Amino acid sequence: MRHATRTLKTLTEAETKAILDATSRSDDDLRDHMILAVALGTGLRVSELVALNVGDVRSGKGAKGLWTLRAETTKGGKGGTTSLPERLRRKVSRLIKWKADRGEPLNSDAPLFLSRGGGRDGKKRGGRMSVRTAQHVFSTWQLRCGFDRRVNFHALRHTYCTNLWRLTRDILLVMQGARHSSPSTSAIYTHPTSEDVLQAVQNLPC
Repeated sequence: MRHATRTLKTLTEAETKAILDATSRSDDDLRDHMILAVALGTGLRVSELVALNVGDVRSGKGAKGLWTLRAETTKGGKGGTTSLPERLRRKVSRLIKWKADRGEPLNSDAPLFLSRGGGRDGKKRGGRMSVRTAQHVFSTWQLRCGFDRRVNFHALRHTYCTNLWRLTRDILLVMQGARHSSPSTSAIYTHPTSEDVLQAVQNLPC
């Protein structure tokens, strides 16, 4: 029996630009912008992203360029590291300053992303953001940006891996970046997408 090739749901370049642009227009939306920027720039799973503490990302007043992920927050309890693009590192530094200006806690074990409601611990400014809230943030911004389709939060991780493959064509680098245990897991990102085909056919004689 033949098995169909797995179709990955990723954001297109236009969708990525649209949602990052929309969330960057107001300081009030910086938290939401950073949730999406971190997911797209690191490939963290949603559970790993909301588990981030200030101490995981902060070095002095700025941001670390290499994050060590605590074992208890990662899939399979394996821990690991993730490297930040310089653009994202600057954004994280801005987020830390933004949090300080708002009076949000910056101790090492404070959540990086807070909810805007009461939060799980009932604090006035909100507790640690939940997975459900992060998913809702992404869904809401897709709606605001007028996306023709809806994708789930994990599509941001697929987008990260796909973009990394397109930029490097190095399956081992994608494996390392995604923290996969085997190159075969990362191999799904080497398959051309409809966007790849569209770009490839532009110079065909017809």
